[in-house]
Amino acid sequence: MATDYRDLKKYCYFSHLSDSALKAVAARLHTVEFPAGTEIIREDAAADAFYLVKEGEVEIFKKTQWGQKAKLSVISHGKGFGEMALLTCSPRCCSVTAKTDVRLLALMKADFEEIVRLDSAFSMLAEKRVKSYEQYNRMKTLQPFALLEPEKMAAVLDKLEERSFRAGEDIVVEGAKGDLYFIVKSGCVEVIKKNLDGKAERVAVLREGQGFGEEALITGAPRSATVRASDDVIVWTLSQDAFLDVMRSAFLEEISSEDVLKNEHPSYLDVRMQMEVAEERIPRSVHIPLDELRGRYQELDGAKEYYVYCLLGARSAIAAFLLNSRGIKARSIKGGLLNWTGPVEGRSEGVHTPFKPT
Repeated sequence: MATDYRDLKKYCYFSHLSDSALKAVAARLHTVEFPAGTEIIREDAAADAFYLVKEGEVEIFKKTQWGQKAKLSVISHGKGFGEMALLTCSPRCCSVTAKTDVRLLALMKADFEEIVRLDSAFSMLAEKRVKSYEQYNRMKTLQPFALLEPEKMAAVLDKLEERSFRAGEDIVVEGAKGDLYFIVKSGCVEVIKKNLDGKAERVAVLREGQGFGEEALITGAPRSATVRASDDVIVWTLSQDAFLDVMRSAFLEEISSEDVLKNEHPSYLDVRMQMEVAEERIPRSVHIPLDELRGRYQELDGAKEYYVYCLLGARSAIAAFLLNSRGIKARSIKGGLLNWTGPVEGRSEGVHTPFKPT
């Protein structure tokens, strides 16, 4: 069944075209249907068509450099997708899957290119759309934002500010008050922390796309480490209020010990220091200290949900945030072991090693 050219005015791409131009487009469109769950476009595949959503909804996904599948947006009636690869003559930059049963209008590559060449209004609108997505798509590949919902992502983009640091300059100082969250835009930073003997040692190296500074914002404690620019570095910053409103609410979930114990086979993650674990622990817990979690989280089973604990609940909250933002489902046990009502193993004799940020 031929597409009525007047229906095309409902789509943003064609709303400003003349009737004659709309008739030319309508003559080249054909209807395709896909059941829910079907992959319509595969990332990195060759581009062959541009699509308009006539009925239903589709989801757009992009792979991050860490191998996660990040959802960029949901497209419904009146919108189109697939034009970027056609305009840039490049492979598909995203995957598109039918969220519901969908009916689409397809415009094949040759026809799309001809319309872009002949109609300046359509060409300008398509190119403007590509530019508007460049920053969004770029930010979604960064670790802190990869799994953030599209609506929350839009709120974050408006609040990011850029700052530069020279090689050797401290970005964050241990013991200082924290009021910003950071994402490395370019360059490399090292995380330096005092050990129990008071000696400074490097505990992590963070590169492009990785975030830091969440500990002080989540717990309200002073900065627990110094972060120093290894070379010239550019970072994005997010204020504490914006971080708590958007990031914390998206990636931090807490649960009581009573609710944890309702599960038949829970998986536990202990993020305390080794000396604390030697005192007592929840049976069958996996142990990765918080300071090592950024570099070792891939040791965890991505198919499981982890109940994370420490002594008081501060470190486990940070760990849960880090894990959820990396695609591993985790919930922090409120109050830690001090409020734990389930079984433990070991002999603490009532002595604990509390978490004291320095």
